[in-house]
Amino acid sequence: MKLVKLFIVAAVLAVTAPAFAQDVNFGVLAGFNSSNASVKIAGNDVDDLKSKLGTNIGAFVDFNFSEKLALETGLQFEQKGHKYEEEIASGFGFSIKFTTKTIINYLTIPVNARLNLPLGEKNLYFLAGPTLGIAISGKEKLDGGDNDDDDDMEFDEEDDEDKLKFGNEDDCDYRRLNIGARFGVGFEFSNKLGIRCTYDLGLSNLVPKGDSDNSYKSKAFGIALTYKF
Repeated sequence: MKLVKLFIVAAVLAVTAPAFAQDVNFGVLAGFNSSNASVKIAGNDVDDLKSKLGTNIGAFVDFNFSEKLALETGLQFEQKGHKYEEEIASGFGFSIKFTTKTIINYLTIPVNARLNLPLGEKNLYFLAGPTLGIAISGKEKLDGGDNDDDDDMEFDEEDDEDKLKFGNEDDCDYRRLNIGARFGVGFEFSNKLGIRCTYDLGLSNLVPKGDSDNSYKSKAFGIALTYKF
């Protein structure tokens, strides 16, 4: 509940920002995320999860209060999740590797303070602030195992997919709302094209009815090209 209140305060600031802004800029971005998760089961950390790549596209708007200080918000489509690999010995001199991918598609609303450091016609900037992710769909995909020890023997099983269910009930896979914090740095060239790197730290426990001993918190490193109109 405290996280929700924090984001509501940030959203109110974003709504009232146009009344105080000296200048407003619109832009679009496109790139990718490398996401993973911090997971605890029965109080034990799960350390063998691997990162997975996902899409990151959207639009943003800057409300500039001065040459150096601005508030940035917008709407992004982001794919987050993780990957888990398991290798099983067959007993016949080779092993089979199975990969489970968890993919969650979010609509994300960031509300970030932005510090600009103009460098002539170019601009270096830093971002920090809360984000609200709303899960719109997701799936868990099991890739059939491939034999890593013998190239002549492959097991091309059909991939198995299950849709994820979102909510706060016991039969749900993950909570729908994901509140986090974003930190980033970017650089804008004189032709309005730019590049940015961000790190998203999930603050919400996404396990339905989870606690400190049973938790799933997302994390993602993102890189994107930006263009301002």
